[in-house]
Amino acid sequence: MNDQHEAQKLDRALAIGPVSDGMWRWRSAAEAPFLLTGLPWFKQDGVYRRLPVKPAYPIRAEVDRLANYPTGAQIRFRTDSPKLSVNVELAGPAGMYQMSPLVQCGIDCYIGPVGDQRYIATTKFDQAATAYESMLFEAKGNDMKDITLYLPLYQGVKAIHIGVDPDASMITFPGFASTKRVIVYGTSIVHGACASRPGMAYPNMMSRRLPLEFISLAFSGNAQGEPELAHLIAEIPEPGLLVLDYEGNTPSTERLAESLPAFISIYRTVHPDVPILVISQIRFGKEVFEKQSRLEREKRLRLQQEIVERFRSEGDRNVHFVSGADLLGDDYGECSADSIHPNDLGFRRMSDKLQPVFERLLQPLL
Repeated sequence: MNDQHEAQKLDRALAIGPVSDGMWRWRSAAEAPFLLTGLPWFKQDGVYRRLPVKPAYPIRAEVDRLANYPTGAQIRFRTDSPKLSVNVELAGPAGMYQMSPLVQCGIDCYIGPVGDQRYIATTKFDQAATAYESMLFEAKGNDMKDITLYLPLYQGVKAIHIGVDPDASMITFPGFASTKRVIVYGTSIVHGACASRPGMAYPNMMSRRLPLEFISLAFSGNAQGEPELAHLIAEIPEPGLLVLDYEGNTPSTERLAESLPAFISIYRTVHPDVPILVISQIRFGKEVFEKQSRLEREKRLRLQQEIVERFRSEGDRNVHFVSGADLLGDDYGECSADSIHPNDLGFRRMSDKLQPVFERLLQPLL
């Protein structure tokens, strides 16, 4: 009982937000000089959410709930502080059986400029807590460092404060190669299931390889290609590439045949020239023993190829296709955490195969 009481006191104290105490200088991540990426409506609504609080188009309750998980969101800045801490207030504790508390509620820290970012640490915390404070590094020298923080993938975030040495400076991230964004719409695989920590989701991996902002609009089990989502995604300004990787959540092949061309057509009414990349489903480990699963996946693969080719034959040469069957390699079963969702090896394989495709489509911006 005493331990529980102390934990509740700690939660309440951290929820208030840290204050400068002579050892640390704290600042809200929502303020300058921090650059918050991956949350297109943050300036409008002021919350760590991936869709607008009051969307102009109706969305299903599960999509609305999952939008509160800031997967793909990043905080970027520069500092000469030899130490760095974060204070995080969550919407709830960790509680998923198939993924670690680190990927659900943790924050990853990378140091280095875009293209040469190196992993340094992940926050440490009590998985039952709804708020925590964690040091990410110390004794790292007074040289200026580019910092990237990856936000939790599967838990809402109410507030984040960043702490540095009181004498250190914090300045704005120098910027990307372009103001254009890469937008990825997809399933739990895009969302990051089942990475070991936030930085290992494949959109986050890709963001370390390409000098552009990435926006992950992934909704586990609920990316069904609804027209409402196409309209909302079309609201995001300055797209450089739209990736549609949502096949695995469609209720049926027939539904995919309806939703994919409609989604592309809706987006085209607002962004007629932006490259669109359709990615079919990866191979699941269970296919070895479930022939019907493989046959259904291959049927949907051909369907998506045909839809893309139809757009291209009708004059839209900026719609492209990549087969997910080729992304994991022949030992695809070893790339899985549960026979469906990739582990870190799987996400690395996906990123390796997708990088040249993304680079080709984004070449004018790089």
